[in-house]
Amino acid sequence: MSNNFGSQFSTTTNPFSLGNGKDDAPMFGGSVPLPRVDHNSSHPQSKMISFVFTYDQDILNSSVLGPKGQQYFAIGTDVGRHLTTPTTIIQSSKGTHVRIEWSQPHSTVEWNGVLEKQRTGAFLRLTPDQKQRFMAFKQTRFVWSPSNTSVLLTKDSSYTTEVVARINTTHVKSTIVDVTAEGVAQGILESVILAVVLLMSGRPID
Repeated sequence: MSNNFGSQFSTTTNPFSLGNGKDDAPMFGGSVPLPRVDHNSSHPQSKMISFVFTYDQDILNSSVLGPKGQQYFAIGTDVGRHLTTPTTIIQSSKGTHVRIEWSQPHSTVEWNGVLEKQRTGAFLRLTPDQKQRFMAFKQTRFVWSPSNTSVLLTKDSSYTTEVVARINTTHVKSTIVDVTAEGVAQGILESVILAVVLLMSGRPID
């Protein structure tokens, strides 16, 4: 994956496509709080919290389950009608939602209260060498990079290589994402979930 990460990301076919959708979108529902983080832990950054995308059809029609199997996000797209049908992500605990408009030449994304409307390619900007993708969060720039069967999110810094989030790409009917407890506490989870949906969607995002 590391040799063709950039070139695949820059084409109209996303490298993490997991199949085509069908007609029915899932029901949205559930309401749970975000995981509680122990700020007194001596190594708060070392703890990873796992979130599982369980597919109804594919990642564009799925639910994101966190600790104890509770639903944190619901993702729906009526892909059976048209490839330009928008994708909606509902955050269960806050009632906020993101809308991804799949269109040509540029798809857009908007998350009320979190992210102003912008091109998907601007939210996940391809690096000049086309091997990684940048993602900004709270004035800090992060980088998504392939690593064997995973895609890792780290700070864009020469001073640290700490993994903030990790996508496991080996599963066929689900996607597992690990996020540090500190990252969840700081609010990066929403941006990570949106990035995973875009990266694994099989849709053009540039």
